[in-house]
Amino acid sequence: MSTTTTMTTREAAERLGITQQSVRQLINNGQLKVEGTAGRAKLLSRSSVERLAAAGTRRGRPWTAKVAWAALALLSGRNPNWISSSEKSRLKSRLNEMDADTVRILARNKDRTLRFRVSPDGIAILIDHLIVSGAAAMQDQDMAETFGMSGGGGIAEGYVMAGDAQALADALGMVQDPDGNAIIHEVDFNPFEEGKAPVAAIAVDLMDSLATRERSAGRRVIDGLLHA
Repeated sequence: MSTTTTMTTREAAERLGITQQSVRQLINNGQLKVEGTAGRAKLLSRSSVERLAAAGTRRGRPWTAKVAWAALALLSGRNPNWISSSEKSRLKSRLNEMDADTVRILARNKDRTLRFRVSPDGIAILIDHLIVSGAAAMQDQDMAETFGMSGGGGIAEGYVMAGDAQALADALGMVQDPDGNAIIHEVDFNPFEEGKAPVAAIAVDLMDSLATRERSAGRRVIDGLLHA
C-alpha cells in the first residue's frame, strides 16, 4: 500500500507513463529509490518518482562518472585533465547535439546522492564541509546572478568524497530522509577546481529539484552553456 511518502511500482508506472518493467529497470539503474516493501511489493520514494517525472524518463546509457564530470567541466569552461584530448574532442561533438535534459540524464552516475534531515543549526555547520551545489550555491552572489535566483537558506547541498557523508551524518546527528533538507553527493575522485563545483554541475543538481523555479533555472543555464 502506498503512503504519503512512497508509492507502488504500479503507481509509479502510471505517474511516469511507462510499464512496470520499465520502472524496475529505473530501480536497477538507480534512477528510482526503493524505500521499503509491503508484502512482496516494493515501495518507491515518491520524491524520486516525482523528480524523474519532472526531468523525463528518456533512455540512454549513462556516462561513467569521469566522463560525466568531464562533460560538466567542458560546459563550464574548465579543462578536464582526467580524459585524453581525443576523448575531449568526441565529447564536445556529442554535447553540440544535446539539450539540457539529455545532459542531466546522461550525467546521472556522476555521484551517489544521499538525503538527510538536519537541524536548522546544523545547516551552516554542514555547508562548511561541502563543496556547495544546487540551491545552497545561491548564497554566492555571482552564482545567484548566473541563475537568477537568491536564497539557498534552509538547505544544505554539496559534494564530499565517498564515505564522508555517513561520517558527517554521525557527527551532526542527521538521519536519512528522502525529503530531507541536506543533500550530499558523494564522488569517488576529485573533479573540482579551487574547491568549487562547475556551474554545469550546480545546474544539473538544480534540475533534480522538485521546485519548478529551481528546475527551470538549472535547465536554462545548461541550455545556455550548450549554445554558448
